[in-house]
Amino acid sequence: MSDNGGLVLEPGKVIRPVIDHDGVKLLAEKLYGISVLELIELNGYDDKNYKLIEDPNMKNPLITNHSANGYVLKIMNSIDSQNLSVVEAQNEIMNFLSTRSVSCPKPIRNVFGHLHSVESISGKQHVVRLLEYIPGELLKDVPRSEALFYQLGEFVANLDNKLQNFNHSGLVSREHIWMLSKVPDLDKFKYVIKDAEKLDLAEEVIEEFKYAVLPRLDELEKGVIHGDINEMNILVGLKPEGSKTDYRITGVIDFGDIQYSYYVFELAITMTYMMLLSGDPRTGGLVLAGYTVTRRLPEEEYRLLKTLISARLVQSLILGAYTIEQDPNNTYVTSTEKANGWELLKKIRKTKPDPDDDPTNWKAIANEFLTRS
Repeated sequence: MSDNGGLVLEPGKVIRPVIDHDGVKLLAEKLYGISVLELIELNGYDDKNYKLIEDPNMKNPLITNHSANGYVLKIMNSIDSQNLSVVEAQNEIMNFLSTRSVSCPKPIRNVFGHLHSVESISGKQHVVRLLEYIPGELLKDVPRSEALFYQLGEFVANLDNKLQNFNHSGLVSREHIWMLSKVPDLDKFKYVIKDAEKLDLAEEVIEEFKYAVLPRLDELEKGVIHGDINEMNILVGLKPEGSKTDYRITGVIDFGDIQYSYYVFELAITMTYMMLLSGDPRTGGLVLAGYTVTRRLPEEEYRLLKTLISARLVQSLILGAYTIEQDPNNTYVTSTEKANGWELLKKIRKTKPDPDDDPTNWKAIANEFLTRS
């Protein structure tokens, strides 16, 4: 269990907000004075997120700088809603990065002058916030290129460099089932994997994490990390002078997983999702190339990457399968499985890769890319 009041997901709990579109419109009006013209539900794992366009004919004296692109109303799940110091940290990190030329959403004050409030929704307490909507396409929706994966590595290293100067007491004791350090806790949820071969593979990775990573945590560089850099949390835009396919990374969204953790975890999580996106373990080397050009990665941390990436895959596969068992309509949570997460895991874990052509020799792949470009 965690040390923030036992607020870690336990099997059998329903934590997602239960609310309909009319309820969302009422919240926006009551808390922010916004008369909603258009409402679109966005993806969310345990939270609910809605894009709002305000009715321009209704004057709203409460918001002085109107967001031209609309807003996102976020209703947090009932577990995270109990940890208000983390909510404050999320608001502060967005303001911190916005003033340091990282494009990300900014929180808006409500009628009481606060950046969040706790509301009773279907009998449970949920934190409600309004953020400026940041325009851009999601990385998952644009053509992939080596240059884009490389750029993401650079972007994440730059983000972590800036976050070295950010800290918040609310994050020090934060415990969250999606933290990579929580991989040993997957033993409680692995019963959802019904296929014996997959379960064996998952157990092998969890055990390897326990003996290869846990004893070394004290040696790794720590700081605040985003914690969930994936293709749905990175915004891209066309280069002004580029063609119709020349995209660049423009911003980052969704600070729900921020944590005081290890920088190498941030890199491993980013590499994991980019390999899932491309279906090719080599993609990790392109991310690594961009990252290490901007930020040093000690050799002992590099050596942990294969275990950390395998562990993130297993975490995503087990928790995705668990969540779909609890909430069969939440298809967002199975994206790792749909993206052939098990296949990728097998490719990474292949016992004897060809030494001349090892798709997990990310350092060699990074060097080859940098030499070529």
